[in-house]
Amino acid sequence: MRKKDTAGAPSCSLERLHAIMLATLKAVDGVCRRRNLRYFLMDGTLLGAVRHGGFIPWDDDVDIAMPREDFEVFKAVAQAELGPDYFVQTMETDPAYRLYYIPLKVRDNHSTLVEQYGQNYHQGVYVDVFPLDALTENEARERK
Repeated sequence: MRKKDTAGAPSCSLERLHAIMLATLKAVDGVCRRRNLRYFLMDGTLLGAVRHGGFIPWDDDVDIAMPREDFEVFKAVAQAELGPDYFVQTMETDPAYRLYYIPLKVRDNHSTLVEQYGQNYHQGVYVDVFPLDALTENEARERK
């Protein structure tokens, strides 16, 4: 999508954006509860929850992390459990998506949030999901 492609598109308030992100997080939470998967708020999402009792007023995303084993289960089951209102975006499910540093996003299918102009991947409002990997006690293996 090029920047000019958004001309005339309806905009939404930050409050509406936060409401969509919260609904998406609640949907993710539902999957995690049904599957007994652990996740944690992180970064600005955690700061907003603690300091503001919700979102940082200017924040435009939600970040969560899961232990690797829970992340892999979530990745395998989330699309089927979340249904058609959401898209579980990875480099496998969306070949045009190339944000290697964010391996999984849960996107709302009824919104658009342009992260990067000129990209053809799904750009709905999202929750970022990161895996947490344990470090080994073996120092040489840890450096590797």
